[in-house]
Amino acid sequence: MSSRPMTERDAKVISNTAVEPERIELEGFQRTVTKLLETTRMTVHVATFDPQQAGSRHVHPNSEEVTYIISGAGSVTVGTRTLELSAGDLFYGPPNVPHQFRNTTNEPLVLFAIYSPPDELPLYGNLPTANDEA
Repeated sequence: MSSRPMTERDAKVISNTAVEPERIELEGFQRTVTKLLETTRMTVHVATFDPQQAGSRHVHPNSEEVTYIISGAGSVTVGTRTLELSAGDLFYGPPNVPHQFRNTTNEPLVLFAIYSPPDELPLYGNLPTANDEA
């Protein structure tokens, strides 16, 4: 990324169909993630969780996360708490807080997420699962 100041010429429209999605096919964790944008200040992606599937348990050590539920319903486990989510809800995750999204329905769960400052997309997790810690 260039160190020049950003201008109106840097504005863009990014079509979700123009970006190659990454498919994760692990048992219990089947989902598709499309990384739409990464700048020096944020990372943006869309994730679609198959019915009854979960994301990886992970943490963003230095980033805040905002996730908007586009469609579907599910839950997010934050530390030891589980919070219910549905279309139109917004999840805020502070830095360095373990969390895991889960689709609890028979319909796809579609999320739009932003991390700031930019962070890795921990597609395969960066923390042990709760079962691994027991």
